Amino acid sequence: MQVYLQNKGYRALVNAALLSGVGMSLFNIVFVIYASTLPFNTLAVSLASMAMLVPSLLQIVTGHLADRTRHKVRGIISSQLLQGLLFLLLAYLIQLPASLLIFLILLAINIISDCLGAYSSGLQLPYVRRLVPVASLDQAMGFQTACQTTVQIIFQGIGAWAIVLMNHQFALFGIINAMTFFLAATVIFGHRQSFIAQANQSQQKNGHFLADTTKAFRLITAGPFLKQVLLFAFMINTLATSTSGLMNIDLLAATNLWFASYGNTVAMTGITISIGMIAGSLFTNDWFQKMGLIRLIGYTAIVMALVALNFLWIGNRWLMLASLFIVGYLIGKINPRLSAYVIREIDEDYLALVSGFISTVVMLGGPIGQLVFLGIANRSLILWSWLLYFVLSMIVGLFAYYTAFKAKKHIELPKSDA
Repeated sequence: MQVYLQNKGYRALVNAALLSGVGMSLFNIVFVIYASTLPFNTLAVSLASMAMLVPSLLQIVTGHLADRTRHKVRGIISSQLLQGLLFLLLAYLIQLPASLLIFLILLAINIISDCLGAYSSGLQLPYVRRLVPVASLDQAMGFQTACQTTVQIIFQGIGAWAIVLMNHQFALFGIINAMTFFLAATVIFGHRQSFIAQANQSQQKNGHFLADTTKAFRLITAGPFLKQVLLFAFMINTLATSTSGLMNIDLLAATNLWFASYGNTVAMTGITISIGMIAGSLFTNDWFQKMGLIRLIGYTAIVMALVALNFLWIGNRWLMLASLFIVGYLIGKINPRLSAYVIREIDEDYLALVSGFISTVVMLGGPIGQLVFLGIANRSLILWSWLLYFVLSMIVGLFAYYTAFKAKKHIELPKSDA
């Protein structure tokens, strides 16, 4: 919070990101609801859900383009203005008679807009590095993550409620989304002198994608720390993305874990994890402040094993919520700290590409985990899914703790970075 209040340039970046996040959070849920109203709703909802993964898979490409962009402030403003124009087009098209072709065009607009958002985020990374003091990077990234998570939770809920109240006026939400992008561009334009003053004086290379990606891979794997963090983050995400699905399936029959009803319980578990993530991102000066990142990942895996253990044998609903809050709290620390480390340590000419490379690799764990755990988690085999989840969580946790203990200062973050 202190960095946000005292640093005009950083505050402008956060405000612009939050404005964009408001519109996207509103429209993401609205677009799924729109898909559910179509004659081919099963196909439409499936495609809408799958499309959300595409921009994440393309972060390596958008990161490469961001690194090779010379006029980054102009690129940020242009990409946000283009996002706004795309959603004005969407607002027009969404009023036309429903057809598969129109839906696919709308889907493409969403994907292109999300890719532009990832590109814009990549362009902002060098400015975060130059504007925020090294000692404050963890705090700054934690604050930004907490704000973005809060916006996502609040405005997804508002979107789901308001679209019904407003009689499914999907075009209006497209216009609202467009306005948030235009406002975000205005914020950056109004503070452009703060960013131009921080302009990079080095001459960037016009590298080819394959050569730059190879360079990014070498930067990640050059030392043991980032390479091993990437491996453990991939494993944690493989487990974490399956947690909600497994719980939702098991809770259908586990009435002893309910809070009044199934729906209330599912909502409470999701809210608990989200609150934990927000708290973990905000409270940087806690007991975990000096703990190395790999050990922190290890503790997260152990608590995830406790979640599985509770569903397998203990069956306590309060323990379920408590363990989910702790998981969210620890994950809320891992992501900002990893982002801060990358911003601090990676060559600026490859900053967005390396960040995108890491995000893509970690994200790939999600579909793998869902395929494995949810693939066997029907009503009769949920026990085996939880057993596998428990065993793998314990293995990841113990292996991470052993790695941190064995490597000591060679792998753990220095105290000033933790």
